[in-house]
Amino acid sequence: MRKYLLLGMVALLLIAQAKQAASVPPPGPPDRWQWLNNTYWYVPSQYLLAIASDPSLPPVPVADQTVYYISNYQGGYFWGTTAVSYTLPNSTPSSPSCLQLVGSVTPQGALHLTFTPISSTTPTVPVEQPPPTVGIGTMTLQQGGWAMENQMSAVAVGDVLLTHWAYMYQCRPNEPCFSSLPEVGSSIPAFLAPCLPPP
Repeated sequence: MRKYLLLGMVALLLIAQAKQAASVPPPGPPDRWQWLNNTYWYVPSQYLLAIASDPSLPPVPVADQTVYYISNYQGGYFWGTTAVSYTLPNSTPSSPSCLQLVGSVTPQGALHLTFTPISSTTPTVPVEQPPPTVGIGTMTLQQGGWAMENQMSAVAVGDVLLTHWAYMYQCRPNEPCFSSLPEVGSSIPAFLAPCLPPP
């Protein structure tokens, strides 16, 4: 009789422990993209090609250097500053255009990017801003590290549409890309400087 009583008490204890464990939600997976915080991204030489098109003219190949500075990351969202320079054939690179970047990345690595122009000065007469540019992409492994495989189309000037896809690579301060960007030649800090608030 004591044996059955002891077994019954053990069973009740196990049931109580199981109920307590079921009431506590399991820990969520670690945030695999947290490292995006405070990172720089650029377009390597082999992916600079973009296409400018206009309904009245044939498409023209251009070089498009784009740099992201991701200043913040939180729970699958990131934001920061983007600088973009276009180079037409046989010409010098344009001055960087400045955009605010807000993006999201799923646990599986799907990307959604939104770029909104940043006004460099406060106009006295209201100026209609172009609509935000939306891009899509995915985090993918390239050459042993993570790259952003991105696609976008945006109205660049007037009716000119710029279409571009590229693998964007992270660039760290100790790497050659940080001191000399492909196509534009300037350092990443100098390229981003017109787009960042003064220190």
